[in-house]
Amino acid sequence: MVEIMPSRTLRARRLAPLIAVTMAATALILAPAPGSLSVVGTKWLSSLGLSVPHVDLVSEVTLVLLALAAASVIGWVWWKHPSQRPRAVVASIGVVLAYVTSEALKALFAQARPCSRWVTAAECPPAGDWSLPSNHATLAFGAVAVVAVLLARSALTWAMVGVAVLVAVGRVVEGVHYVHDVAIGALLGMALPLLLTLVFDASRKRRNGSPRRRDVGSDRGTNTALTGSSE
Repeated sequence: MVEIMPSRTLRARRLAPLIAVTMAATALILAPAPGSLSVVGTKWLSSLGLSVPHVDLVSEVTLVLLALAAASVIGWVWWKHPSQRPRAVVASIGVVLAYVTSEALKALFAQARPCSRWVTAAECPPAGDWSLPSNHATLAFGAVAVVAVLLARSALTWAMVGVAVLVAVGRVVEGVHYVHDVAIGALLGMALPLLLTLVFDASRKRRNGSPRRRDVGSDRGTNTALTGSSE
């Protein structure tokens, strides 16, 4: 039996997969190393990709699997738990906004792809198709965030984290992204769905517990009591 995340809260222990990814991604971005850990790691991983046939399919296939998994969870929640529909919509909007933000950041940073510096396995996108952050990582971890928001059990979330990591690593092995590109994409993809859901939950909690609502409830109770006493 699959549990649904309580509609008014996000429990920290059930967000453990996302917390772990956040810590790992932040460490990859901030950890010092001669010549930059990201650049060194990217050069090494992309060199491995030269010996892997059809390596470019790894990130594409795994991203499709994540999208199907997230869509299945949303569909199941939509059908079985109508009260969760607003949260499913809000989290999904967060993924869309994360993608739009990723595109805007690409234009802002205008960082060339590693395949423009080194020989890599994948065909390099044309000039102007920038590297930072990774859209694939943004969408992959956005899908993970949606599932984490909607389902109480974290087993599926952990499994999806593993697949999302394959998406991210695949893009680096192809040579089309640096390590920090996918790390920032992962953070972006998780952050906006979670942030929007937290804001939505807090707003709904305030509405449900507003003084006006309590006054209306007490008025109804008073009217009922008065009606009963008059009879």
